[in-house]
Amino acid sequence: MTSLWTPRLRMRAPTADDGAFYAAFYEASDVTVGGYRGGRSPAEVAEIHARDMAHWQSRGYGMFLLFDRKSGAFLGGTGLAWPDGWPCHELTWFLMPAARGKGYAREASLAVIDWAHETLGWTRVETHMRDENAPARHLAEAIASACGGREDRRQSFPDGVTRDVYLLSERARDGVPS
Repeated sequence: MTSLWTPRLRMRAPTADDGAFYAAFYEASDVTVGGYRGGRSPAEVAEIHARDMAHWQSRGYGMFLLFDRKSGAFLGGTGLAWPDGWPCHELTWFLMPAARGKGYAREASLAVIDWAHETLGWTRVETHMRDENAPARHLAEAIASACGGREDRRQSFPDGVTRDVYLLSERARDGVPS
């Protein structure tokens, strides 16, 4: 199982035993995730959990679940996703309400970006968000600032929404910029 560690976090790919973590997030969440506002049905939550596990199997990367290294508490998730039919991958995240505003998403995101470059050999890591998602935009800007990234472009997506795309990190491969 793929795992990452940061000073405060243990991060790992989801397993079949993690359904309760997904259910807890959607039960507690008051934010819009993937265009939906909180409260998903048990079937929808199970589908998201299954999709996250399948993503790892089919693509070799995906969401990492985040846990506090000291207490073991579930904090949320951060990872790389490329949904079927979507034009590009993205770094994405979700946090339990009690974990927000403490720097966990930034810390985890920087670890995932390093992992994408070093392990997956990616030259670019991006994220995109809806115009109204101010907290995600603030986090994307903080991550981009830490990595030398920038707002890269506006792009229309298959769901009909045009989003800002942030280039969070870009590294050259073999001396040739990506």
